[in-house]
Amino acid sequence: MNALVPSLGVAILLLAACVPAGAGPGPSASEPTALPSAPEPAPIPSATSSPTPRPSTPLVAVAAFTSPRDEIRLAELREVLVAEPFAEAVRSLIPHVRVVTMPEAGILAAVRASPTTIGLVLPERVDPSVKTVVVDGMDFWSPALDRSTYPLVVPVDVAPGPVARTWELLAAGGIIYGRGVQERVELYRDPARPFAKVRDLTRAADLAVATLEAPLSGDANRFCEHCMTFVGNERYVTGIADAGFDALSLAANHSGDAGPQSVLDSVRVLREAGIVPFGGGPDAASARRPAILDVRGMRVALLGYSDVPPESYAATATRPGDAHLFHDDPTYASIRAEVAAAREVADVVVVLAHWGVEYEDRPRPWVEAAAHAMVEAGATAVLGDHPHWVQSVETYRGGYIAYSMGNFVFDQMWSTETRQGSIHRLFFSGSRLVAVRIVPTLLEDYHQPRPLLLGEPGYAQTLARIFRHSKFEGPERPAVR
Repeated sequence: MNALVPSLGVAILLLAACVPAGAGPGPSASEPTALPSAPEPAPIPSATSSPTPRPSTPLVAVAAFTSPRDEIRLAELREVLVAEPFAEAVRSLIPHVRVVTMPEAGILAAVRASPTTIGLVLPERVDPSVKTVVVDGMDFWSPALDRSTYPLVVPVDVAPGPVARTWELLAAGGIIYGRGVQERVELYRDPARPFAKVRDLTRAADLAVATLEAPLSGDANRFCEHCMTFVGNERYVTGIADAGFDALSLAANHSGDAGPQSVLDSVRVLREAGIVPFGGGPDAASARRPAILDVRGMRVALLGYSDVPPESYAATATRPGDAHLFHDDPTYASIRAEVAAAREVADVVVVLAHWGVEYEDRPRPWVEAAAHAMVEAGATAVLGDHPHWVQSVETYRGGYIAYSMGNFVFDQMWSTETRQGSIHRLFFSGSRLVAVRIVPTLLEDYHQPRPLLLGEPGYAQTLARIFRHSKFEGPERPAVR
């Protein structure tokens, strides 16, 4: 026994040495010794976690430009044309609709050929030869639309590029503050009254343009019951500014009705009101120079021309006047050069043309030739007036031509044709014209245009007169740039 005592003491000392300094007494012999905790295992990804969402793209509903359908309700839609890659997604999205598939490149041609067909196409496929249809109250090209609420969105394998920012150009016909218009302005003591029923449209546009057909010159009214001289009081410009017009063409056959000085007066008065004049000026060079405006990041060039006598109103190197359009050169070389030069410094070129023959429902051949030359040289839109009647429209090489928008602010109450006019709303995606909406108007009380409502007889009647000789082609042939 005595021989075991030293060994037991050594064992006790060794056991004590294994206890960390400051540690309390170890567990009793009846308690199990705790083992160190194992490290937490790394989390295993869940098999049910959400996959990366597929990219998606909107589809734009289109119909023939002449279609009576401006709007559709998806719940009432029965059949659509769709490209094969989107067919199943569209069937899932609107299962009650019959989906007819065809190559995407042929959908617009099929839509143009049928007034009742609705097609769904990618935004980049849309062009102004067809009508973009409002879907469940949503106009895809409206700058005010929240596209996150747009209902026609389908998945795609490859994310599409972003749709460029959209903006609206509004164009109307001639404004004449003379004769009956002037009488009403003085009667009501309100130069803004002519625009009272169109103001919401004109002010909402990003760029609103028209033709100031007669000058604003001096502070005296020049009213007569039976005359062909039209001169407005300079203070009437407040009405035009209140209506939201951004730029006005001075190229018109009444621009010099108070002499060359009246052209200079109009330029001054408009500029003082914050309205950009173009198509007229102190000499030919300035009259033919484009006005350049910045519209939502796009540079827009505006040119104005008149081919209506008297030619003595045309600007020369030393005389104020307007930019005259001569038809003596069938190639329109000088006009092409001016449009092309404007296209070099702008993203979009728009021409306002005061031309043609009064009281006719279709353009003369030389007017068509001039319009085509302008588009071929780079104009995106050519917007005409002077005949006092609405005339045909045309889509040509990707451009839009309205040969006559009819009367706007004027006093010709003596016939249905002179009372019915039109406002043209052009929608752009960046620099690309994608859609046009025509708003029929009716002249009332010798001075006031009013938008016609869809159910009024004059609405369909005005559009029928416009479409009677209209032509629509896609942009298969690229315009000369």
